[in-house]
Amino acid sequence: MAKLLNLAAGAALAALATTGSALAETVTLEVVHAWGGHKRFHEPIAEAFMKQHPEIEIKYRAPMKSYTDGHQTILRQALSDDLPDIWYSPYNTLGELVAALEQRGQITDLEPMMKAEGDAWVEANYAPNVLTLGQVDGRQWGVPFNASTPIVYYNLDLIEEAGGDLNKLPGDWDGLITLGAKVSKLGDDVDGLAYSVSEWGDDWLWQALVFNFGGKLMDDQKTRVTFGDDAGVQAVKLVDRIARETGMPLLTEDQTIQQFSAGKLGIFIGSTAEVRVMGELVGDKFAWKTGGYPIADQAKGGVPTGGNVAVILSKDEAKKKAAWEFVKFATGPEGQKIAVLGSGYMPTNLQTAGPDYLGGHYADNPDWTTSMKQWPVAKAWFGYPGNMGTKIWREQQAILASIIRGDTTPEAGLDKLVSTTEALVRE
Repeated sequence: MAKLLNLAAGAALAALATTGSALAETVTLEVVHAWGGHKRFHEPIAEAFMKQHPEIEIKYRAPMKSYTDGHQTILRQALSDDLPDIWYSPYNTLGELVAALEQRGQITDLEPMMKAEGDAWVEANYAPNVLTLGQVDGRQWGVPFNASTPIVYYNLDLIEEAGGDLNKLPGDWDGLITLGAKVSKLGDDVDGLAYSVSEWGDDWLWQALVFNFGGKLMDDQKTRVTFGDDAGVQAVKLVDRIARETGMPLLTEDQTIQQFSAGKLGIFIGSTAEVRVMGELVGDKFAWKTGGYPIADQAKGGVPTGGNVAVILSKDEAKKKAAWEFVKFATGPEGQKIAVLGSGYMPTNLQTAGPDYLGGHYADNPDWTTSMKQWPVAKAWFGYPGNMGTKIWREQQAILASIIRGDTTPEAGLDKLVSTTEALVRE
């Protein structure tokens, strides 16, 4: 990081001494994101940006350990007026963030900035369904930076050893569970299937279960919890089936990735953001591939869009202008190419998948395109009203873990999930 900043400072001085700058003086922006591992693409994006904009210095604060931790930290920093200039907010808590910061003048409505760029620029870079991920009540508070959907990772060697057909890998829940059960019988500490719904850092995978059965978390007015319906019943029963029939262990996301990459797990359901890491960890130890997340209800089912949106939190006008330049770059085709290649996330910029940027990469690496094929069924990552999302998930986690362990029946677990969520929403 020191090298990154020194390069930027030197470039800025040179630019000011020769050609001048659109800004009166060097502007330093403090930026923060979640997940320490994401430095691998955030820092190169900053380096590339500062080469083009030597009058702007990007300084990263220490990354947040998770989206949940980051959101709560930002809310606390707002009270002491110690906010970064840019924060990559998870989609599901953007509504909470806007509700808390707008009244204090601590978050910038980006609609005027986008209009100033012109309709042609917007249409050339962002699809309408992508832009909605950064909207709250129809206003554009952020620009989507990372986007992901859940996908399935298959260990082809274990599946073949268990008698599975590599030419007909299952894409439905019954098929996945049946195959996972076969793999789990191989012994030698091999697990069949892992879907860490209760051990994830947020409710993204739990929402995926409800969504795939055509359900919703709450009604459109966000006044009533609705996943106590048939979709919710099927979701908790599926969690129970996976645990009972495949012997699924309770592992965190990181533990599951390690298990899979070590060749000890047949099927892993996780994020497309892990495609690059998985490739690096697996290497040539065994053959693997990705597949789409099962959708039980083909008419109404879908998957939640994970990821984050770049929001501007500075009150200083010069910093706002500089921050907008950085946001445009990070969510533009060049910034998105760096972000995608450093992760496996889907690009949020329309130009990035084209031949000038990642077209050739996707043609050579089809496993990276699995999530992109799910855009037609991608839904918004739901955020609860008020500021209770984090607390709601912590309570839901414990209940789902109890179902997986077999301590609670699916029916009783769903009743508790609904009643607990309703009580917290009303607080």
